[in-house]
Amino acid sequence: MALEVFGRYGFRKASMDEIARSADISRQGLYLRFASKDALFRAAVRQELDTALGDVSRCLNEEGVGLERRAVAALDAWLGRYVGSMLASDIGNLLQNPAMQLGDMVDPAIAAFGARLAATIAAAMSEDDCRRLGVAPEEIAGALHTVAQGAKYLSNARAESREEFVSRMTAAVRVVFAGFGTTARRTP
Repeated sequence: MALEVFGRYGFRKASMDEIARSADISRQGLYLRFASKDALFRAAVRQELDTALGDVSRCLNEEGVGLERRAVAALDAWLGRYVGSMLASDIGNLLQNPAMQLGDMVDPAIAAFGARLAATIAAAMSEDDCRRLGVAPEEIAGALHTVAQGAKYLSNARAESREEFVSRMTAAVRVVFAGFGTTARRTP
């Protein structure tokens, strides 16, 4: 809830009173848990990143689902959550604002996302796929992340829906995975 208030008003204009109201606690109760607005903001960002990474892991570990669908679901869980609503878009922009100095939290989370996606891709790729394609799973994961960031930007710039984001990501994942052996691509 706090991150939504920060997203709506921006860091400077978001008040502890408004955040307390949205959380249905007193301002004093909020200050008992967080020494400052900055500490609250950082805790809210940490919670958002942890939630997103948890959702990504669930998507990537889903049994009985093919690689393409798991990868699309993970990209949607990671970036698609910021598509389709102005508030979600504002939160996404706030998280990526260099002035907020969140690199110590955001950069490791991005790396964790990439590592989880790469590990899933690696588990589905044969050695023959790696040799034939000439790219490592980490490079494929990085390329998909870059495409997803661009698709998120385009979707938000054009006021497109999350469904359109997923459609774009489905096409991108299919193109990227087209060079994999048929076992890796197959979607039950």
